[in-house]
Amino acid sequence: MKSANTINKVQSATEAKDTNSKAYSSLLENMDITKSLFRKGYYDYNGTINNNIKIQMSIYKQDKEIVGTYFYEKQQREIKVKGKSDEKDIVLYEYDAAGKNTGIFMETMKTVDKIEGKWVSADNKTSYPFKLTLKSNIVVDVYGKRYAVALNTKSDKDVEKFANQIRNYVIKGDKQRLAEQIKYPINAKINGKVIKIENKDYFIKNYDQVFYPKYKAAISNPFIKNLFVNYQGIMFGQDEFNIWINEVTPTGGIPKLLITAINN
Repeated sequence: MKSANTINKVQSATEAKDTNSKAYSSLLENMDITKSLFRKGYYDYNGTINNNIKIQMSIYKQDKEIVGTYFYEKQQREIKVKGKSDEKDIVLYEYDAAGKNTGIFMETMKTVDKIEGKWVSADNKTSYPFKLTLKSNIVVDVYGKRYAVALNTKSDKDVEKFANQIRNYVIKGDKQRLAEQIKYPINAKINGKVIKIENKDYFIKNYDQVFYPKYKAAISNPFIKNLFVNYQGIMFGQDEFNIWINEVTPTGGIPKLLITAINN
């Protein structure tokens, strides 16, 4: 049988959680999203939780809410978020795969470039500070069609699946399959000099000079999600070391995704 002291502690914890949830719900209800600093499109952030745990977040303003995902860079597993924002605050609830609320981001901002606040666990027992810095803003009309500006028929899922295949080929050193995913001719540096690679055979022959260790590491490391895109194509990698992919339609053929630039 539980003691009166234990029961009181449980009741106090429950009441605190309920009060916490009501406070956040009330804040959401009072937010005027028409005054939100966000415009339609994707806002991609780098940041930290608890000052040293690296995260990335991508959010999108729909008509009545903010939606998106974030992930811890080490775990590389997406977590869904949904909430609201107004002219100075943003509240985002996070959800696990089963749709259960697992935490809340409470944030303040003067501009969309820098966001700071605290993350609170759903049971209100854990709280960490976090900071987010905007790295890119991609203007698209429909959530879930991030790469539409560079595509005709392929979906976001197609793009990220293809980019993951490229990444895996690079990690494994599968030069034969990688060579089949390139639109020729293509330029790349070989021994520090830009060379036009005319075909698969030439690429395979010079593979180790194209994908030298530093470049290979830059392509191998990134988590393939929320890639940069503009009208020129879709890019992944690290800084100046990257790969661009595009949807290409051969004469009389079927559209397919191919590597169109190698920046090594």
